[in-house]
Amino acid sequence: MITSTARGAEMRVWLVDGGHVDGVLSGEGDSERIVCDSPLFVDPLQFDVRVVEQVSKKNAILGRRYRLRSLSQGRHDFGSPARSLFLKTGVPDWRRVPWSATDSLAMTLVADGVKIAGWLEQTGTPDSGRLVWQPALARNATELAATSQGKITVGSPRRSEVPQEWADALPINYRSGDSVVGWIQGIDSNGVSVELPGQGRVLIENAELHSVTLTKVTKPLDVDPRDLQRLLVVPRSEQHKPPLHVVVSVTGDLLRGTVVELSGEALVVQVRSKMVVIPRDRVAKIVWLRSQTSANESLVVETPAHEVPEAFLVHAELVDKRNVTLRGGAFRDQTLSGQSRALGSFSIALSEVKSIYFGRDPVMLSRDQSPLAWGTTAATVPRAYREPQTRKSVPLGSDSRLLGKPAPPLSLKTLDGDSFDLGERKGRVVVLDFWASWSAPSLRSLAEVSQVIAALGDGEVDWVAINLEESAESATRARKRVGVDATVLLDVDGDAAYVYQAKSLPHTVVIDRNGVVVNVIGRDTPKRLDILRRALQQRFAEPK
Repeated sequence: MITSTARGAEMRVWLVDGGHVDGVLSGEGDSERIVCDSPLFVDPLQFDVRVVEQVSKKNAILGRRYRLRSLSQGRHDFGSPARSLFLKTGVPDWRRVPWSATDSLAMTLVADGVKIAGWLEQTGTPDSGRLVWQPALARNATELAATSQGKITVGSPRRSEVPQEWADALPINYRSGDSVVGWIQGIDSNGVSVELPGQGRVLIENAELHSVTLTKVTKPLDVDPRDLQRLLVVPRSEQHKPPLHVVVSVTGDLLRGTVVELSGEALVVQVRSKMVVIPRDRVAKIVWLRSQTSANESLVVETPAHEVPEAFLVHAELVDKRNVTLRGGAFRDQTLSGQSRALGSFSIALSEVKSIYFGRDPVMLSRDQSPLAWGTTAATVPRAYREPQTRKSVPLGSDSRLLGKPAPPLSLKTLDGDSFDLGERKGRVVVLDFWASWSAPSLRSLAEVSQVIAALGDGEVDWVAINLEESAESATRARKRVGVDATVLLDVDGDAAYVYQAKSLPHTVVIDRNGVVVNVIGRDTPKRLDILRRALQQRFAEPK
């Protein structure tokens, strides 16, 4: 019998083969069975008392454990304490069905609260799409619950080598979790043309792809997580047309852009407005990006209906390095079958399977780097631009570490596509004005600064308006709306703003004829124009 200490509580049943199951226990007074109701399975599992070594509180590492002990009437009870003796009689024949007595391959199921040896039984209800598990030490088989998730490891597959004719084929991964091997023939706007073993040439659409491998590397790619995180944040200037790919070199270097084509031995990638040509043998992998979230909602993309997790899926890793995700999975005659979104109707002998993952999203369980790990996000507006400054006030124009030092180098493209180099402006007074179309104060400041500079006379000041992380189209529209005549530069990545400490907008920097920073005005107050006017007048009073 089961004492009140264990009956009806969440407990862990430890089996004599080293496995365990968490669940609610039940049993009758003189029963030779222990019934464990685990949320992983549809039906409770029934164990002979001879195959149960001990019972403990769920997830307990230390503390009370209850061992089975024999009573004089031949009944069994949970005794207190690990002091009680476990009845060893009959233990040698604990394997209810020896592996040699079944055609099934030895397997182990691992999930939250469960680690148990057994095998797959023939699916009882094909419509459910769920697998049926027979624990080696249990009296009954049971279907996996609809909400369950975990992994089944298949022992000793009969075929463990990749076919010789596939030796030089490389992985092609779908967003659905399916994976095949083949030979990439070309890439263009329609998708990837690939030669698949036994199928000939097929076209895989871009929307279906997660990644392709172009060159096999002998050791794992050393990709710096910080570089990857940086590349997956799309600057505001590119949010109207975000990059679609990340190209990974054979040395682990990363390039964000949009693949235009792969033809012959050259890969052409568009990086902003430039076309970059890369030798094919220098590219290890191409990853297809997709937008996930955005702070300003400009990049939010709804998940396609076919990518919404379903109730129960089966993801199989095969010994030939392929992967397949099945819906409506069934197991009959030692064959796993179902429908793959990428590969259609699919069946595979269990002897060719290494591992089986199951649940609502088994691909996430199987991959160290799932497709979601390569999802892009939009760059947010810096906190300093959105929140009021709380630090103690200091005199306007004198609170920067740049003051009195040579102006940092500045080389950017103008709105017209020409090159601008600040070093070439020595001998002239230069005003740098950082702005963005989304910042109303900075747009207002442009108009006001224009009036201050115009009042000082034509040709006395080089006025440079630096647009922060926006496209040329957005900057052009804003410039026309404000109606100012300044040299407009594009700080696409925000590097210039970082170097010149533009922590808020508007942000104005005055540089004298010697190339030294003499004023930095970084706050929007009524006094900023007076400060700017006096600073310029002082510069003009100095001998040239």
